Amino acid sequence: MPLIDAFEKIGEDLELVWLAGLVDDTEKGWQIRAATRGIESDNVVTHLLPIGLLSVLPLGRCYSGGDPTSLLLHGDVVQFRIPNVADGEEVSAECIPPDLFPVKGRTRKVQRLLRYRVNGIEVLVPIIELIRSLFVHNKTMANALMHSSGLTELCRPELPGFHSDLHLHFTDKMPVKILTRPFVAEFAWTAVNPDARRSWDSVANLSKGKEYVSFHPPPLLNSTWTVRWERDGNTALVLEILHITGKRHPCDVLHYSHPSMRKAVNFRPKNLTARQEDTDEPPPVREVRDYVVDDRAAGSRIDAHQSALPVISKFSSFDREIEINKVAEITAKEPTCSSDDEGDESGTGDRKPSPEVVVRRRVRIAASVGEEEAGATLPPIEFQLLEPADPDYLGELEPLIGALHIMAKMLPTVKMAMSLCALKRGRTISVTGHHRRPCLIAVLWPPASPPLVLMDVDHAGGVSLSSMVLRYTRSLQFREMEEHVKALLDGLVDHHGRWHECNSASLADVCECIRLPRVLRHRERIDQKAYWKSWAMRLAERFGLETEASRTM
Repeated sequence: MPLIDAFEKIGEDLELVWLAGLVDDTEKGWQIRAATRGIESDNVVTHLLPIGLLSVLPLGRCYSGGDPTSLLLHGDVVQFRIPNVADGEEVSAECIPPDLFPVKGRTRKVQRLLRYRVNGIEVLVPIIELIRSLFVHNKTMANALMHSSGLTELCRPELPGFHSDLHLHFTDKMPVKILTRPFVAEFAWTAVNPDARRSWDSVANLSKGKEYVSFHPPPLLNSTWTVRWERDGNTALVLEILHITGKRHPCDVLHYSHPSMRKAVNFRPKNLTARQEDTDEPPPVREVRDYVVDDRAAGSRIDAHQSALPVISKFSSFDREIEINKVAEITAKEPTCSSDDEGDESGTGDRKPSPEVVVRRRVRIAASVGEEEAGATLPPIEFQLLEPADPDYLGELEPLIGALHIMAKMLPTVKMAMSLCALKRGRTISVTGHHRRPCLIAVLWPPASPPLVLMDVDHAGGVSLSSMVLRYTRSLQFREMEEHVKALLDGLVDHHGRWHECNSASLADVCECIRLPRVLRHRERIDQKAYWKSWAMRLAERFGLETEASRTM
């Protein structure tokens, strides 16, 4: 994940609370106003960030040392259906109730939202968040958003409308590493579907020269949304759109190509490997890179092969599955060195075996997400659209999530954040049915005490595994706690679904690892709210928070 330099300089963990429009800077290009709140100080600061960061700026996201974390302090994940997305009523931010997130007690007047009425609830959707969800999948799309020729510079123009067989010819300005099939489908919809293209074009037409962002939303019919929202009575504010349906493919078959996509026949001398193995070469150095986004940079250098980094994912569902094919140009490749032996026509050759020792060196790389310029010096990075896990699948974690919500209401002085992550691939424990196995992570910050972390792996399929609590001895930033959680979960997968003692022992200097067996496992009562409440009280007691609960009784 990229580090955001402006957030890192604040010196404390931050929460992104509002996106306050776009600014056209004569030197840096398009910038976005991002307001953050200090988790401890509660100070609100507005930053000017490159528009290329828009794909990783969902409201309510927390940042530790400039690093986006998976922890969230606000918002519940819900699902609802909208008959026609284009029917949203554009309103100003004045209609947000004063006690509703993002910053209670502060007024917001300028930015625009779309208002929908769903099952008696007034749902307010920040327009910039809907644009982010529909179009802004990475840095490249974000930088193209406010330019009339943005899409045509990335791909040869195609006539909007339905095509039985569509071929997208991407240009050198499109980073080849982000051309995954899901992203190519999203790009085809944006560029070739007439309704989507009109909606895309309206962003620049209606927002340039304005303090707010506006556009004409596309007519997505019977669209099901999965969102994270904050609700106050009959009004809800959408913080992040996680999943949206209703998009229609503009073709039956989709092909795509790029100037750097070529098939080459490699010729490698067979005796080259033997000469390499005879030398006493030092072990290779593998760099572990931390990319730091420099918000002061005016641009990044042009590079079709720039690095791609995974980000917190969002995605869409289309009306159907279609065939998507990559088309590569076949070219001849010159031999890399002379040899009397015949080349390996397959292009594989005798490969040097992987060394047993790899020296890892961690480096910080200054990078830019600004628009690419020939004279810029910072290496560009690209945020890659990944194939995420099913956002609707909770497995058997719903009762514990419900109990934690009850406990949060019992303990108003205790800050709490919850997040779902998927176990890494590689073992049977990693999956359940057709889904990646999820794990619930909850972090609690008692007043004037170090934090606690609760980890509970989905036990669908008969998995019998204790919950794990990390009781810290001192305050830590989000990023450090996440590293501990990742180490424990990776060890769990590597050891076939068992908590590994060595991993727990390695954390002894910062926290105590405590196992909680059989949390919410009484299957006859698993759907009873009274059972959830009894466990909420039991967990508060086990966490040593019963005094906080008694103050609210």
